[in-house]
Order: sequence, then structure tokens, then C-alpha cells
Amino acid sequence: MTTSQATSETTSIPAHVPPGLVVDYDPQNGPEVMAFPPAALDAFRDKRVFYTPFGGGFWVFTRYADIKQAMQDYESFPQWGTITPNWTGRTHIPLRLNPPDHHKYRKVLMTMFSPRRLKALEPIIRETAHERLAEIAPQGECEFMSDFALPLPAATYCVLLGLPKENFPGFNKLSNDLVFGAEHIRRTQGREAGLEFRRKVVEKIESIITEVIAQRREQTGDDIISFLVEAEMEGRPLTDDEILSIASLLFFAGTDSTGSMIAYSMAFLAKHPGHRQRLIDDPSSIPTAAEELIRVHGFHHNVRDVAHDVEIAGVQLKTGDRILVHTGGANHDPEAFPNPGEVDFDRDAGSNLTFGTGVHRCLGAPLARLQLKVALEEFNATIPDYRLPEGRDIEYVGGQSKVQPRVLPLVFTPRRTS
Repeated sequence: MTTSQATSETTSIPAHVPPGLVVDYDPQNGPEVMAFPPAALDAFRDKRVFYTPFGGGFWVFTRYADIKQAMQDYESFPQWGTITPNWTGRTHIPLRLNPPDHHKYRKVLMTMFSPRRLKALEPIIRETAHERLAEIAPQGECEFMSDFALPLPAATYCVLLGLPKENFPGFNKLSNDLVFGAEHIRRTQGREAGLEFRRKVVEKIESIITEVIAQRREQTGDDIISFLVEAEMEGRPLTDDEILSIASLLFFAGTDSTGSMIAYSMAFLAKHPGHRQRLIDDPSSIPTAAEELIRVHGFHHNVRDVAHDVEIAGVQLKTGDRILVHTGGANHDPEAFPNPGEVDFDRDAGSNLTFGTGVHRCLGAPLARLQLKVALEEFNATIPDYRLPEGRDIEYVGGQSKVQPRVLPLVFTPRRTS
């Protein structure tokens, strides 16, 4: 991070932070992040924990065990509690709730991601992949993020809401604008302009969902809003505001995050044809390989508040501090995963923390895994020889709690699909 960036984005150091633990680490745009976001904390492995003044100040852990402990200890480190503001202005359910309220809602929502519902979604996800590939394959090149990685989860979300296909492109754009478009505005026009841009995007998303809720109150169907309209929690129906909170969270959490996961995986395979060929030769290896790709490419850095004075990772944290739990930092810890930078499709990577752990473990993880699996199967079967263009590389962009590929150009032999 340059001096000018540090001046505009950082804050004063609290008195209880040892000077030797202060590091200028920018989790969104720092040089370590832009080199390869999931492995950004590798540059700081000499420290078990450090403090960055960026973004108002955070403690950052670099060890799997400490990150896991922080994720699981919701009493000491509540998920976006009262200190850290919610950038959407809405209490997203159940993400921003902690037990016991969290458990009440989560029990209701678990049914939405049952094996039966996922099985019903898989043909729709494959159909979307086929449609995108039919357009991409004859061209011999694509910008993978906008042409495939983001449209797939955006289309899936539209299906979940029961919206027609003509809504897919609009939802895809809203998904990108929400986090990364707003971050671009913030960097180029300032913080207030970025917040205003994001507020308008949130209003558009919530307006669409609110209209669907009203329609489902009149006539239900086989979609998530209908499920929520008919659901009960502790003997009472959910309110419109509760349904809007849940449905908008699913959009915020499930579109660009899943698209990013797909893009990271395909970017790796574009650079490593040997690994790609193994998936082509043996598609049955894809589920295990996908879990390893999920481990290697964990890219979230979630904020949690410190609810009371507590010691962790050998340092004393004070009430009102904030911590940054970096999934990539945990997944690249050599104490948890030997040779963590090596992608080993035979590795048992099931203990990775990409989807979190504890009470806030991602509810949509099974759906995200399914979409990645379908993407790997369909893209590799249709376009087996993709690669990065000569002289081009992946560009990254940070926004909120994640950093994703901004541009992922691919070239390949043109072919028509059947």
C-alpha cells in the first residue's frame, strides 16, 4: 500500500496495540492481495497475529487454529455486531444475528438447501451452462467473468426467486455493481460516491424482491419466496420484512461469491493444463478436485466485532476492537495443510474454512459446490483447451469482504456445440 493510500484509508493505532504488531496491510487493494488474493497472508506468516490500521483498524490472524477459533466463538466475536455498520442498512437474516435468534431462523432456512431441492436445481444450472457455452464456444475467446462465471449463479438465483429468464442479464449486472462496481466508484470518486452508488443498487434489488413477495402472497409457486411466505417460525408466519432480509442476503452472498469461486478455479486450470486434463480424462474426480480448488482459493476476509476483553493468538484484544478472519489465511496455513500452495486433487481438503465454520457456516455451501461442479464438468467437456492469451494475466478487484478476478480472458479453439 502506498503512503497516500495509507493516509486516506487508515486510522490511529489504539494504545493497547504493541508497535511491533502494526502492519500496513490493505485487505482489498494491497500489493500482497493483488498478487494472489487467497495467499495474501503468506507475506506475514512470521506473525501469528498483527494489527492493520486500514479501514478503521483490524486485528488479523494468520493461523488456521486461531481463525477457526474466532469463527466458532460467536460470543467473543459476534458476526457484525453493534460496532461494525451494515453497509446495506438492513439486518440480514440470519447472517447478522447470533444465537439464540440465529438458530431459530437457520432451522427454518435449512430446508431450502435440502438434497431434494438441490437435485431439482441441477438440471436448470446445467441448462444455463449449456446456453452460455453455445454462445461462447464458436467465438474462440471469452471474458470468463462476464460471459460465464457470474451469469451462472445470477441465473440460478433468478430461478430460485421464480423470475423469468429475461431477468438474468439484469441480475448479473446488479450482482457485479453491488460490490465491485461500488468499489470502483469509491476508489475513483470517493467514499461517499461509492456508498451512494451501492445504496441505489440495493434499492433496485430490494424493489424486485419486494414485488415478488407481493405476488407470492397472492399465489405461491415452487420457489424460495413461496417457501418463505408459507414457512413458520415458532408458530408464526414470517413478515414481509423478514422475507426481504433473507432473500436479499441470498442474493448478496450467493451471486458474486459463487461466480468468484468458479472464476478462481477456472483460472487455475487455464494455467495448469495437466490438472485440467485429469478432470477431462476422469470426470468422477471432479467433486474431490473441486474441494481442493475451494480450499486453495478461499478469498473472503470477514469482519467481526470484539464483544469483550479477550486473549487470542497470544495478544490481548479489547472490547470495541475488530478482527479480520481471512479464509485464505487459514486455508494456506502449512500447519493445517502441508505444502498449502500446491494444488493436490488427491488431498483431503474437507476441513477448509472457505465457507466458514460454527453457527455462521455458509447455508448456501451445498448450492455453491453444486454450481462449481457443474461449471467444471460442462466447460471442460465443451472447451477442453482454454488458456490465458499471450501476455495477459488475471486482474483482481476488491470490494467489501472479498477480492475477485475482475477480468479473466480466455482463448481456445472455436467449436460449435450440439
